[in-house]
This record gives sequence, structure tokens and C-alpha cells, in this order.
Amino acid sequence: MVTIPAFLADELGQHLGALTRPPAGADLVFPSPSGGHLRRTNFGRRLWAPAVRAATIEPPPTFHHLRHTAAALAIAEGAHPKAIQARMGHASITTTLNLYGHLFPSLGVELADRLDAVRADALAARLRRAPGPEVVPIDPARR
Repeated sequence: MVTIPAFLADELGQHLGALTRPPAGADLVFPSPSGGHLRRTNFGRRLWAPAVRAATIEPPPTFHHLRHTAAALAIAEGAHPKAIQARMGHASITTTLNLYGHLFPSLGVELADRLDAVRADALAARLRRAPGPEVVPIDPARR
């Protein structure tokens, strides 16, 4: 089972509701014509290859590129590496980070910015607690 955002669930519901006949295996998004799961090779031949040809994308993407795109989009949206690991089905977080770690280049910058903010907040708090300078009124007659 894969979790998907509500807008995508709505789109899929409209797509499945628009079919002229209930699909065999109605709980599947891409059922085989005879019902049940559609094999990867049949999906590639029947659906993926014609869609790629119609899109005229060069070089033509493989179906596996969708997997990498999904991971890259999740990273760009700030997904935690453990969430990406679970979604990709990797047995180890090391696999996930080895494959997609280069897509986290801004983490060092983000960390530095956060530490700067913590330092600035701590400095501001310390200044608020520090006793202020002593103000001595000047007698205008003594000028």
C-alpha cells in the first residue's frame, strides 16, 4: 500500500469513475484486462511505451525514472530520509542515502542558518537579562 495525497486520490477516483465499465479488479488502478494485477512487462508494453512515444520525450524515460522522480520530489518537499526509505522500500537507510544523498545539498546551509538563529536568540536573551548601563542624570547647572 502506498499513501498518496488527497488531490491525487480525487483524480484517481474521477478517472476510475469515468470508465464505461467497472474495471476487472476495481480496487487496482491499472488492472490487467482479465482482472488481477497487471504484470510489469505488460504495463510497459501496453501503457508505458505508447505514452512515452506520444510524449516525444528525449531521451525516453524508463518506468524506473518515475521512482527516482518521486524520491526527488519528496526530498525537495522536505521529506525525512526515513520516510523516503519506507516509501522506496529500502531495507536500509544507507541505501536511501547512497542513492539520494546528493539531493540534500542544502542541509549544511540549513543547519548553519538554524545554528545562527539559535546563537542570535541566545545572545538576545542574554542581553535582555544583562543589567543595563547605569544612567547618571547630568545636572544642567553643573555644565
